[in-house]
Amino acid sequence: MRQMVEEIHRGLLNIKQAAAKFEVNRDTVKHWLDKVEQEHLSIKDKVPVKPSPRKKKASAPQPEEATAQIMELQTKLQALEQELEASKFKALYYSTLLKIAEQELGIDIEKKSATRQSGSCS
Repeated sequence: MRQMVEEIHRGLLNIKQAAAKFEVNRDTVKHWLDKVEQEHLSIKDKVPVKPSPRKKKASAPQPEEATAQIMELQTKLQALEQELEASKFKALYYSTLLKIAEQELGIDIEKKSATRQSGSCS
């Protein structure tokens, strides 16, 4: 399932081709795409982000405090990296859906960069 989703997101297969290759119907392929996206979103929601405590001291932090800060920042960094990964996956998911819709339905969805504005708006 994950291999199929990865191939679709890389643009190697569209939904129809994936269904034929993996011997399933198109609804199953779409279900798997949705399932993988939901898994990525749930991973993002599971990582708690702690608010940073406010310090009253202006002096240099003690070694224990520095270690705690480092751990906290590492946890926050990890959460942000997972959130970034989920966002990238979501962007890839939606761009893939647009490509597939354009291929299968023959509808131009994305605005082309060469499109000129009409002169009626003054």
